[in-house]
Amino acid sequence: MSLDRFRFLLCCLRFDDKATREERKKVDKLAPVRQIFEMYVENCKKNYTPSEFVTIYEMLVAFGGYCPFKQYIPSKPAKYGIKIHALCDAKSFDVCNMEIYAGTKPDGPFKADKQYNSSQAVVTRLISDISGSARNVTFDNWYTRYPLVESLLRDHKLTTVGTLRKNTREIPLEFLVTKNRPPMDSMSGFGDNLTLVSCIPKSKSKKKSVVLVSSMHHNDKIDEATGDDKKPEIITFYNSIKGGVDMVDVMVGKYSISRNSRRWPLTEFFALLNIVCVNS
Repeated sequence: MSLDRFRFLLCCLRFDDKATREERKKVDKLAPVRQIFEMYVENCKKNYTPSEFVTIYEMLVAFGGYCPFKQYIPSKPAKYGIKIHALCDAKSFDVCNMEIYAGTKPDGPFKADKQYNSSQAVVTRLISDISGSARNVTFDNWYTRYPLVESLLRDHKLTTVGTLRKNTREIPLEFLVTKNRPPMDSMSGFGDNLTLVSCIPKSKSKKKSVVLVSSMHHNDKIDEATGDDKKPEIITFYNSIKGGVDMVDVMVGKYSISRNSRRWPLTEFFALLNIVCVNS
């Protein structure tokens, strides 16, 4: 295939019926890619069984053009792009389920309720295929909420480990106070099914506490492998599992087929192809 032929096909590439697109966009912001995206996700669910540990985290597909739901995430290398919530295997790094964040949904079949984009609603949809399987789910503080952790354990038989934001109202004040606490000091609290741990980082200059909640661990045991750092097992477990989605980004970056485009559906299609390579 000549370069001109390739560029011509790229310019003409579409993933839906252009004649009905404007009508569908009134109720669905993802109308240009909805069919191919959901087809791929269904194939992921049917053809792969994840291990006992899975991770939920956000991916950012770099995009600088116009997109009605483009996000700015300063912690990501690209900063601007299309955000995807992804569930992946923490051991093999295969992506098992995904969902594009498209902002506020217009009235229609894809706007089930006002809480559609809440962390609890997103996680509940992503874990629907592993519900009741006794797996462990790890995520960061954007997703972690006490009601969610309790719901996953009670209703879906899934254990959880995740970091908590400092403004979470369920955290006792003592877990946030860092004054007079030495570096690597840890404090634990226990509920009926949940364990809360607060740890001071090794660096004295930071003076910040890291707070995690777990429905998998039920003691304050220190991981002996950490030596003088004396890290609780909850923290070392979280550190060993949390990087599943980030590792997918690293693997995609080693050999990416993405090309610059001003059309966000094409950018999203390139991102899917990259994930296909990792999964296959």
